[in-house]
Amino acid sequence: MYFTFETISAFAWILTATFVINWIKNSRIKKNEPPMVPYKFPIIGHTLDYLFNVENFLAECKQKYGDPFNIYVFGAVTTVAGNEIAHEVYRTDAFSSFGATRDTFPLHRVLKSFNKETMEQVAKTVREGINANLPSYTRRVQERLLFSINKEIGDCSNPKLMANDNFQNIIARPVADVLVGQEISKNEDVVKAFADFTKDFGSILAIPPILSFLHPKIHTFAITLRLRFGRNPIGKHVITLKKHLKPVLEKRLKDKEILSDKYEPPLDIIEDFINNPEYETKVITDDYLNKICEFLYIFVVASIHTTSRYMTCTLYEFAGRPELWDDIYEEQVRIDKECNGELSTEHINKMVKLDSLVRETLKTFNFLAPIPQKCMKSYTLKNGMNIPKGRMVQSCLKDIQCNTTAYRPESNSFLPYHGAENNLQAVKIEKNYLIFGSGKHACPGRFFAVNEIKICMHKLILNYHITTPSGKIEKKVYHGPFSLLPVAGLIFENRKK
Repeated sequence: MYFTFETISAFAWILTATFVINWIKNSRIKKNEPPMVPYKFPIIGHTLDYLFNVENFLAECKQKYGDPFNIYVFGAVTTVAGNEIAHEVYRTDAFSSFGATRDTFPLHRVLKSFNKETMEQVAKTVREGINANLPSYTRRVQERLLFSINKEIGDCSNPKLMANDNFQNIIARPVADVLVGQEISKNEDVVKAFADFTKDFGSILAIPPILSFLHPKIHTFAITLRLRFGRNPIGKHVITLKKHLKPVLEKRLKDKEILSDKYEPPLDIIEDFINNPEYETKVITDDYLNKICEFLYIFVVASIHTTSRYMTCTLYEFAGRPELWDDIYEEQVRIDKECNGELSTEHINKMVKLDSLVRETLKTFNFLAPIPQKCMKSYTLKNGMNIPKGRMVQSCLKDIQCNTTAYRPESNSFLPYHGAENNLQAVKIEKNYLIFGSGKHACPGRFFAVNEIKICMHKLILNYHITTPSGKIEKKVYHGPFSLLPVAGLIFENRKK
């Protein structure tokens, strides 16, 4: 394709005009809005402080301008809510986590069925199909985790350095068992598709939103362009799942027709899906397969990636703190003897010290909530400040979960047994613990996720001595306010029994 100088010049002027209009529009703050923190650079605003000095930057903003305040980052004004305001935002219908997810995590560009109605159906399925059957799933989760641990880590007679990717594969197998059943979840191609789906999609989200300075939609368009028009690395995962899912679904429909009332439905999410009157079918068409596969991959995005990250981070905290090793190991040995190697929900609930470690890890994971809230209609806070329609509101977890007045004096310390000493469970949402959201925005999958983390940690601690390469706590790597896993890996060595 040939471009003339006039065409290139016109295109440059369009981009410049788009940037100027977007900057003027988004940098304006009305009278009753939260105060705008002053910035030196009119184009980049607070972006550099947000990326490279976020902890001190947000703390100073809160001290000088109160709660909430506005900052200008990547071409848009964002309201930051702290301990006083965040709870009001979570409890109010004017704010939507899905609206924010759609803008910041453009999964709808890949999965067409990713919409509010589908997300509500996913949440309902988690509550009714998974949480209600958690005790029944426990044995299967253990079996798949043990298989995964043996396959991904195996014998460590000699110390073995394990990369972080291995833990995503470990978590993927029990999740696959719950989603697609015991037949398909043993297929390694399906497990790999589940483990790699979010990783492949996450790779495009790692691209810095530089184009958002022109307009947020330009950035979204650019990073998803390859997924829609080029070689789509994500599409292959859908094809893999469809290939293995179709014969299983066809067999189940046939068995239901032949056996009628004698049909014994398997316990998994695909069975819930085909039994839902809204998705009822007599023929497994390609369109139906696409619909159920997209539904399942929404589960995958919401479960495997976050659960494996939280578990791996907990492993790093445990491995880098020798003072915890004997205490938590002894708890696992005692519980293992009680259950004779087969955990029940009751035994998992007795892992008080391990649960406390998980909770403290999650509490210190990020500076900001992973998912912001989007103001869907203009809203006036109880303090009289107005949040305009379309504004993103970020909750400052550091201020909420480590607040010295409301929570504890040692707010900046890692206190692994704080939860155990104060009867605070990792799944329990309370005023100063919002890693799983709050109110109607609370994550319904947190019960399964924390159980899976505790079961996996239990089995790993029983079988291996786990250390960091440095022998110390590995420093977290931050992408702006969000914590990434350390890159050092973890060293596993068979535990002497």
